[in-house]
Amino acid sequence: MKKFNALVIDCESHFKSIFNSLIYQIGWVRGNIRVPHQPRRKKEYFVREFLPFRYWEHSFSDDEGNRKFWKNDSRAHDVQAKAFANPNMVLSWNEIMKELKADIAEVDGVGSYNWGFDSKAIDITNRKLNHEGFLQTVEHTPFCIMDCYANKIINKDYFAFIDEQDAEKLKLYKSKTGKNLGYSAQIMAKYMNRDPYYIEAHEALADSSMEFELIERFVSKHFASFKNDFLGKPKFVSWTQIRKRLSSAQKMKKRVSQ
Repeated sequence: MKKFNALVIDCESHFKSIFNSLIYQIGWVRGNIRVPHQPRRKKEYFVREFLPFRYWEHSFSDDEGNRKFWKNDSRAHDVQAKAFANPNMVLSWNEIMKELKADIAEVDGVGSYNWGFDSKAIDITNRKLNHEGFLQTVEHTPFCIMDCYANKIINKDYFAFIDEQDAEKLKLYKSKTGKNLGYSAQIMAKYMNRDPYYIEAHEALADSSMEFELIERFVSKHFASFKNDFLGKPKFVSWTQIRKRLSSAQKMKKRVSQ
């Protein structure tokens, strides 16, 4: 039987303040990514310690180095409303990490769309409360879905698809600045599902579910490469290689030398 149990995690964090990267919501999906119709186990929590309103205050440093209030985070109201309506989803960070550690022990690999960000945020948040990283205390084999997609899925077929789009549709596949082709989870979901108007939820469980589907789609075509090239070897993604339209073969060759 085809089997590879994976856990795909998504972290929503504070930013634009002294609380940058502290996680306020976390969710994950785990299951066999080789058989899409099998049941999935899903979990989503709000982090009790980092829900209070002061964590939602964006700030900046003035010319004298003093921290000044800028504005309140626009996400605050909806997040706190959902947390208040679902008190069972509000746990302490250590309680959540206990569950995450147990679930990681049940899988063959753990990853996210942007593993560099999520893994860093988890360790920063854990270090804030417990004065040490978390992932170094857990036996795990990481992977980065963005690494997989940027190097293998964004290929000549992808560029041919992009070149067929009219001006309005093309905008939907660009980066936030509109200057380059994007490669976010949202854009890859648009491409894989031929749904140019898809909008990422920016909620932990919804986004981890979408990203779980992306890795399912990837291993259905590239399982050997996933195991040999990407599993346990997450790498930095170069946006310039995408702008230059390097082929998958060229990018994979460069990736080996990173």
